[in-house]
Amino acid sequence: MFKENESKDEKKDITLRGVNRELYDRFSEHRTAGGVSAGNAFSELVNIHLRQPWMLHGFRRFGRKPRRGIRPEKISDLDELNITKKDLTSAGEKTMFLFRNIKNLSFDADVDALTLVQHVKLISKSSNVVFKGDIPKLVKLGLIRKWQKYQHPEKKEDLKDITIRNVSIKIYDEFVSKAKAEGATTGEYFSRLLAHLVPFSELQEVFHGIGDKEVLFVSNEKELHITKKDLEILGERLVIFFRAKKLSFSKDIDQELFLKNVFKIINCSEVNLSATVPRLIVLSRVKNCQKVNIS
Repeated sequence: MFKENESKDEKKDITLRGVNRELYDRFSEHRTAGGVSAGNAFSELVNIHLRQPWMLHGFRRFGRKPRRGIRPEKISDLDELNITKKDLTSAGEKTMFLFRNIKNLSFDADVDALTLVQHVKLISKSSNVVFKGDIPKLVKLGLIRKWQKYQHPEKKEDLKDITIRNVSIKIYDEFVSKAKAEGATTGEYFSRLLAHLVPFSELQEVFHGIGDKEVLFVSNEKELHITKKDLEILGERLVIFFRAKKLSFSKDIDQELFLKNVFKIINCSEVNLSATVPRLIVLSRVKNCQKVNIS
């Protein structure tokens, strides 16, 4: 968390015009509940987006100790990178990697699913990712950060101008530079940021309960079928399903395996579960889903 006692010459007041009103109001409600100033909250969100995307897996309520898990080795801003199993394992069994902004990222055929789960924290902002081995869909979806496309409002009543006091000058300069590079106004770019980050902040109670375990976050899928093999390959890693249209689990997934790996299922339209999962466990782990079928 950013220090509250930074000297005044390291901060300034900023004005952003044309910010998505609904997203900003949700952001304000969240940071107010955490007792954090708008300036510090802005700085922290921008910092996470630009440099620490893995923290989204453990995004915290402001003022709480973050859940980060293993801090990854960051590899970023390359045109092309091919990775072998030896590349991932030679740094030690406790080492994890974050791959960010790699235009063409490929994993050799010898890189199996278990190695990926153990050594890859996240793949973010990489336009072309190729797995040459036989990797389950669940692993791919959980490792590759999938952003839901943001559509900025066109109506003036859906936008607002905001002033945020005591923003880190260094962070703000980076933010403006990135907005220009993306061809967006600062208001629109901040709205894009909020569209990505606010849902995670609103799930802070869920992430807070994970502790220091690693987690795969699978979101915004139209239809997804989870098999016993999918969950077994995760080992000790947890999975959260968020905003899937239709999510189904194989009937051979027993209670023990479900409890071990499926941490939460949240805001999904339809969820189909086996009767092997106890009803009270379903009530505990399935949250705000429109339709839940147990058979």
